[in-house]
Amino acid sequence: MMASIKLVYSCAPDDYRLLEKLSSHLHPLVSKGWLSEWHEQLIPAGTDRALERRQAWSSADILLLLLSADYFKSEDYNSPEMLQAFQRQQLGQLLIVPVLVRPCAWETTEVAHLQCLPRNKKPVILWENQDAALLTVAQELQQFLPARRSPGASHLSSLEHTNRARLLKHVRTLWIEGLLAQSLQNAVWVDLHLQKQTDALENPWRLVVQELEHKPRPLPAGTSIVQVFDEADEELLILGEPGSGKTTLLLYLARTLLDRAESNEGRRMPVIFHLSSWAQQRCPLDQWLVEELKTKYQVPQQLGRVWIETDKIFPLLDGLDEVEETARNACVEAIIAYMHRATVQTPLVVCCRNDEYQALTVQLPLQYAVMLLPLTNEQIDTYLSSISGQIEILRQAFNEDRDLLELARRPLLLSIFTLAYQGATSIDLPATHQEYPQALFRYYVKHMLSRRARLHRGTAAQMQGWLTYLARQLHNQQQTILAIEDLQPAWLSAWARRWYRWGMAITYGLVFGLVFGPIFGATFGCAYWLIHRSVANPLFGLIFGLTVGCIGGLVGGLAFGIIFKQQRIVPAEVASWSGAAAWKGLKLGLAGGLIVGAAGGLAGGIVVGLPGGITLGLAAALLVGLVGGAIGGLSPKQLPERLSLAPNEGIWRSGRRGFLLAGSCVALFGIAGGLIFGLYGASIATLAYAPLFGIVLGASGGLIFGLAFGLVGGRTGIAAFLQHFVLRFFLCYSGLLPWNLSAFLDEATERLLLRKVGGNYIFVHRLLRDVLASTREASTRAEKREK
Repeated sequence: MMASIKLVYSCAPDDYRLLEKLSSHLHPLVSKGWLSEWHEQLIPAGTDRALERRQAWSSADILLLLLSADYFKSEDYNSPEMLQAFQRQQLGQLLIVPVLVRPCAWETTEVAHLQCLPRNKKPVILWENQDAALLTVAQELQQFLPARRSPGASHLSSLEHTNRARLLKHVRTLWIEGLLAQSLQNAVWVDLHLQKQTDALENPWRLVVQELEHKPRPLPAGTSIVQVFDEADEELLILGEPGSGKTTLLLYLARTLLDRAESNEGRRMPVIFHLSSWAQQRCPLDQWLVEELKTKYQVPQQLGRVWIETDKIFPLLDGLDEVEETARNACVEAIIAYMHRATVQTPLVVCCRNDEYQALTVQLPLQYAVMLLPLTNEQIDTYLSSISGQIEILRQAFNEDRDLLELARRPLLLSIFTLAYQGATSIDLPATHQEYPQALFRYYVKHMLSRRARLHRGTAAQMQGWLTYLARQLHNQQQTILAIEDLQPAWLSAWARRWYRWGMAITYGLVFGLVFGPIFGATFGCAYWLIHRSVANPLFGLIFGLTVGCIGGLVGGLAFGIIFKQQRIVPAEVASWSGAAAWKGLKLGLAGGLIVGAAGGLAGGIVVGLPGGITLGLAAALLVGLVGGAIGGLSPKQLPERLSLAPNEGIWRSGRRGFLLAGSCVALFGIAGGLIFGLYGASIATLAYAPLFGIVLGASGGLIFGLAFGLVGGRTGIAAFLQHFVLRFFLCYSGLLPWNLSAFLDEATERLLLRKVGGNYIFVHRLLRDVLASTREASTRAEKREK
């Protein structure tokens, strides 16, 4: 059984009447043992009052301050215990919650940065119904309490627990272990100073109630983002300049929320979403969240929808500034609509660059906003003193160039400075300070590519060109994370895409003709020998089958490549089966079977006579129809455990799975072919060998047509496998990317230009991506190659 939360009240003597009324509204929690209360009216007569208060306050979990003008003059507020309470609050050991009971200038005091109740900041005694006001305070206070389960509450089912644990593991693997632990800013992380930014939020009372002037106010040194989040009632906006540490701060918060969710199944699951892709569809935010859960975290769509509708997900929304500018206001309106859904009030956290947020015409109605303040001279000096190696040139540069020093006040850029110029004897600076960031990142890339004597994956110029191309494509596609299996033909130029399409047609033809033509010829020759028992006959059968298989395969493959224009590569690592899709595939298979049956009947008529040819044709039509139905019912679905896999494992898994299914076609339809020919084998010259003939011919036919349907529909994974490597060939031929892409990305990660996140990659910061994307090196080389 969980221990009760200890709540300590502190108020002026004149406010005890309100304290007792508030206590009565909290009594249900006390009676259930979830909450225990203490205030000075409970001190027994003859007891040391100061000692009792000191012991109660030191063991409190929540300190409730009933604010009034008299309270700020009271013994409680000016006592040593209050100073210790503020210290415990900064350490995360105590939650201080102010309750505004009477009008007073509380926003000019030490508690101004704390979330106040009632949330509308209207003093309790000014409400028309004071009981209603105190009930509202009691209800809002319950949101600060850890989620608890009543004795009779049911636990999660085994499946629900598995799904929940898997998502939490994915989030931790991707963002905490993969990104925060390897963060470049970890090397320079200091306690960032925060500033309350009240004017950044929408306040519906602004036109009704005369407010005090809400100027930005620095929070006490040492205030953590978790403390701010708890005090903000889980509604928080994080603002900052580029490279100031917004995302890193969000990841620190996510780590704490993951710990809480893992230890308490009643808490919502924190999930980080990157808003940059919202503008592609501009749909309601709940729909977009479901799609992001599916594509980024491999959560089945139906499960994701249930989680969103029942408020099981806590969205941590990063990158509002990366939403296309023309869609940014609409994105904020979508967030607001999501927060105010009819079914539930949904708190969330949003991160954005300050300039982009200030340019919005719509503000978020969140409870709290903080701005990350620039590093102070003392923080910069402390950090430089902690760095081992020669950095005197940096100190000298900062002392001589104030613009350079201002740039170093961002944690990211200070990290870049120390990594790029450690041990340097001079610093070449551009003519104007506006060019400093671009010059710094270009020097950083050059320095990191020349840190060791020899690059293993090309020259420094080649690696910089490849990185530039990746940065430009991610920037154009509004993507942050690179997965090798997500490479798409859209990354090619229009010229290269035309050749890619013909390359796919030729690949299909080669697969059908040159690979399965010999198989078809060998099985046909074997079957012919079984029937006629002649040395010459198998040679005739082999030549005939090989010719028919190669010609048919090449023609069919070219036709498939020309007719079917699927431009998006979708890995099929795991398959689900749909009856409706199977019926559609069966109809397509039967239609194709008529064509194949006609060709098979003609070939069979030449070999075994007209009656046998007719039987062969009908059997082929039936087999192709069954193949179409079985494979048509498959639909691709990405593997839930993908984040723990190696780079490009999705494509390799798709290929292995596709060829495995093709082999299943051999067994299944070979047996079916044997049975068909066994039943109708009287029309073939030797009835005894008809089943064997059917098995070998059915097996090869099943293999060929099974792969045909799999390639066309992308159902088995073979299509994605072939498309991916044909695309990689054109990217390599054009000089845009190396063939061994994962080795190149790993080396860029070792040189601190990328970070490896599971099986995916991400630039160390968006600023580096944007600086590289602004260059034209990669596109210029590609254009020269194409000419």
